[in-house]
Amino acid sequence: MSSSAIATLVKIMESLPETLQDRVVEHLREYLEDLRDEEQWNFSFQNTQESLIRAAKPAKQEISEGKAQPLDIDIALEIPTIANYPSRREFMQLSLEERRKILAKQAEVMLQHYHEDREWQELEAGDLIDY
Repeated sequence: MSSSAIATLVKIMESLPETLQDRVVEHLREYLEDLRDEEQWNFSFQNTQESLIRAAKPAKQEISEGKAQPLDIDIALEIPTIANYPSRREFMQLSLEERRKILAKQAEVMLQHYHEDREWQELEAGDLIDY
């Protein structure tokens, strides 16, 4: 950020009552933390993309060969998800092994969903009509 942009921001902040300044600073802190979390998340995701693709290939093969077994939905309901954590930061603070276990279980659930739910396949194969 240029020094003139910072100076402008300081002038704007100084024109606010002190209570509002405190609120703005708190919002900025949270916003910056979210940006950092998002950056870390994107970096982590980019570094695991190829691994996820490699892991999906044998699963797709097992499905096509009829070797896949249906997932017990009661087990699926016990799978922790990223939504179980208040923030991505808390999820990212789990050990890499724990994050991988959670993501692998989620992948199994989604694989089962896509295996059983044919609607997405019909949409993919159907004709699209432009109006």
